[in-house]
Amino acid sequence: MAIMVKKLYKNGSFLYKMELLAGKGGLSNLVKWVHIIEDETVVSFLHGGELVFTAGILNRREDWMLRFAQRLHRAGASAMVVNLGPHTREIPGAVIQYCDEIDMPLFTIPWETKMVDMTRDFCHRIMRNEQMENNIVSALKDILFSPGHAESRIAELRQYGYQAESRFCFISLCISCIEPGTEEKGSLITAIAEKTAKDIREPFITFPYQENRIFVLIDYEEEEMDSFLTRFSEEVKRQAPALQLHMGVSSNQTGIHEQSANFEKAVSAMEMAKKRNEKIAYYDRLGVYKMLYALNDKSILRDYYRDVMGKLEQYDRDNNTKLMQTLRIYLENNGSLLLVSEKQYTHRNTVTNQLKKIETITGLNPFELEDKVKFYLSLYIKDIL
Repeated sequence: MAIMVKKLYKNGSFLYKMELLAGKGGLSNLVKWVHIIEDETVVSFLHGGELVFTAGILNRREDWMLRFAQRLHRAGASAMVVNLGPHTREIPGAVIQYCDEIDMPLFTIPWETKMVDMTRDFCHRIMRNEQMENNIVSALKDILFSPGHAESRIAELRQYGYQAESRFCFISLCISCIEPGTEEKGSLITAIAEKTAKDIREPFITFPYQENRIFVLIDYEEEEMDSFLTRFSEEVKRQAPALQLHMGVSSNQTGIHEQSANFEKAVSAMEMAKKRNEKIAYYDRLGVYKMLYALNDKSILRDYYRDVMGKLEQYDRDNNTKLMQTLRIYLENNGSLLLVSEKQYTHRNTVTNQLKKIETITGLNPFELEDKVKFYLSLYIKDIL
């Protein structure tokens, strides 16, 4: 977790006469730490996400500052601050133009401002922000998974501005299907989500759950939720186009006491997204699946499926047939024999004979409405089991 550049700038402009010269488009960049660097050759040791200070002590060439900025950008730095004085009296126009082009905030501070005071202050702010967000995550997880601690943890959330009547939306992200290098890719995806979310509302809440990653959006309006999902998806596609992600989105539900069930909605929707090979599945749009997922005793669903489809499934296995596939296509095409024959490249009479065979095996008539409903429901159950 990190803090946005614009939050540090808000404090720095008042306390340290910090001025923004270029890169306004990058004020939502995240800062993980702060460094003072004078030798451009050590820039390669940065991890990314740093706010870098320099006085330009080695600034003895006309293009030094530009090359310094370029190296910072390649290393993933979030912003740079130049201490104007005897070593760097002004910022070249080429540097200002470059920082604007790449959206890397470029700040200046006067010589009388001590960099050591600023860096110490900013580091403390970063650590306090991280501690606050960790406390929020811990409190929310206790509310979700340890209901006995709920009241004390709700009181803790109030200290950070969240009320018992706040709205919560959970997004469950499947990361188990990521290509080799899952840990690195998972960190990238989390960083993208954090930057996207913090540009809308702070703080950003995320935590791992089993093999998945959970994002929590608190007090978001519907349009803000849509904006987060759209921008996050687009940025993942831009930075990691080979990744296939599946997300489940819960209801945007009011009331901290009701969130355990809402959390499960996100997980259920994500499972459906995986089964359908879709990027996003919204629980509120799952239709009949919502009712099936709400049933805690899944053995009831398994028994129902076995009673309706068990014999047909066994027949297909024993005889190497595809009658279940024929039945699904028939139901998905509103009982049209013509469409089934076209999709299976078979004669219409062959389809009719297959459906009659299904009736013989199951004792249910695919041509009658009541039995059709039973077949429909059993296929829905198969999708979630």
